[in-house]
Amino acid sequence: MRDEDRPRAIVPGYADRDVTKVPGWHGLVVWDVLLNSLTTGLYLFAAVADLGFPGVLGPAARAAYPVALAWLMADLLLLVLDLGDPLRFHHMLRIFKPSSPMSLGTWSLTAYSMPLGLIVGIELVEWLELLPAWSTLLEGARTASVVLALLPAFGSVAYKGVLFSTSSQPGWKDARWLGGFMANSAALLGCVQILVLATLRGEERAAAAFRGVAVVLLPVSLIPTALVFREIRGTLARLYTRRQIDLVTALIVAGGTLAPWLILLLADGAASTLIAASLVLLGSLAARARFLEIPHASQERRGQTPAGASGHYSPTTGPAS
Repeated sequence: MRDEDRPRAIVPGYADRDVTKVPGWHGLVVWDVLLNSLTTGLYLFAAVADLGFPGVLGPAARAAYPVALAWLMADLLLLVLDLGDPLRFHHMLRIFKPSSPMSLGTWSLTAYSMPLGLIVGIELVEWLELLPAWSTLLEGARTASVVLALLPAFGSVAYKGVLFSTSSQPGWKDARWLGGFMANSAALLGCVQILVLATLRGEERAAAAFRGVAVVLLPVSLIPTALVFREIRGTLARLYTRRQIDLVTALIVAGGTLAPWLILLLADGAASTLIAASLVLLGSLAARARFLEIPHASQERRGQTPAGASGHYSPTTGPAS
């Protein structure tokens, strides 16, 4: 029989396979995503409280701005370190393209950092009483800066979830609700942070108000969590055992949401507040770590050679695909 007459073997296609290059990172980006939610969530909560209820909530809000700036500086440091060449960070600012999540996110972070730094600087000048004659002008500039940072802060909190969901990585590409989940999680983290600040400062009325908001936000946060899980459950079932999925779900839902909700609902002391905030933080960290490791788990499942040497991810410039 001639070679051209022999039946040819059917070569499987790529329809049921992940053919993307796995990002070459592990834990660093998890902390970046968490820090981004910590700084933006805290700032947005503090700004709304400061502008809307300055008498009762203003002092706690003002104490929150330096904390938000510290989280932002740590986040920006991680962003720069995670680049293939950290010295080329400024190259990402050469183009402004609002339709691109990574371009919009980069510019949002930059625009958010400037008025936030000015707010903290004005707070320091007022606290040290360096320019008492300029107090009215400084207060006006501070209020204007608070308003000015609102829009870029919201852009910063939303872009990461959208960026991941628009990639071609397994699991990520299916999580269309990830942007909503990240925004909701940032709001919750911001609320519990400012609740801790108000509690430690002895501001009972402010602490009671923030506790009431947290009690509402915690069960509401289960909605975007469930929507994201529904979108990626097929990928999770393919990569993990049922026991592994149940353990992580229990940590995120029971440990990071329901337990702190019950604690805040039934107790109002400083110790219980710190415990509840710590549980929310751990649950948020676990959710991000599990989601962001999906491409690596998919690679290990396929038994492929790690792509860290040839593929790289930057939370600012986007995932490799």
